[in-house]
Amino acid sequence: MDGTPHATTPDSERPSPGRIYDWFLNGNDHTAADEKAARMLHEKIPELYYMAQANRVFLQRAAGVIARAGIRQFIDLGSGIPTAWNTHEIVQVVDPDARVVYVDNDPVVIEMSREMLRRRGEKNVAYIDGDIQDPDAILNHPDVRRNIDFSKPVGHMHIAIWHFVPDQLDPWALLRRYLDSSPSGSHLALTHITADGQREEKVKRFYEVYANATAQLRMRTVRSIDRFFDGLEYLPPCEGAEAGLSFVDIWGSKNPSEADPSHTWIPCGVAVKP
Repeated sequence: MDGTPHATTPDSERPSPGRIYDWFLNGNDHTAADEKAARMLHEKIPELYYMAQANRVFLQRAAGVIARAGIRQFIDLGSGIPTAWNTHEIVQVVDPDARVVYVDNDPVVIEMSREMLRRRGEKNVAYIDGDIQDPDAILNHPDVRRNIDFSKPVGHMHIAIWHFVPDQLDPWALLRRYLDSSPSGSHLALTHITADGQREEKVKRFYEVYANATAQLRMRTVRSIDRFFDGLEYLPPCEGAEAGLSFVDIWGSKNPSEADPSHTWIPCGVAVKP
């Protein structure tokens, strides 16, 4: 950003998960409330910085793999702010004509993101206001229909979003509606935070900091996260590994043995619709 303070709105006065994430990625597109919440999180859970960075690296690796598999159109749900080397920049290295639609429903994030994309003169990129809990509205949005040809495979980027949707809304069924819109050969890349194997006091700290955020965090078991991939065919997370669910600091790594085994907060996977 250009350093001009963002206008204060009710939404900018409450911390947003997307803008907190921007702070952990060393971005400049967040508010004072976001920075305060991010610093609280970092103080209580120091490894969160590593987690955010590893999650972003997974997105970059996954987007590259999907693009190299021939996918030329992507829908990035709950995308937050498209800071450096986000989905469109990665896939357009493979094909400059690749198209990406970003989706978020945080008004401050949307305003920041659209201005950023406009200022950079990005091509074949749209940013729409949409709630991931309403797949029909997103899939039928005019900008989605203009950019995405649903007769051809689609790359669905679902990075760290479904842990903000409660069980009673059946996030597994909601995700399936997105995949049902796309033909065989479409890909899903997904990450989701888990409490499995983590110390109870650290899990409690996560919930405390996110208690006042614009979206509430819900951790799930690894088994529940694996359910998001039902009916799909996993890609191996790295060379020589079995296809299946992995972790963000391992997936796509050329040296997976060097990943810190203690960082198992964020399971992830990439899979193909048969």
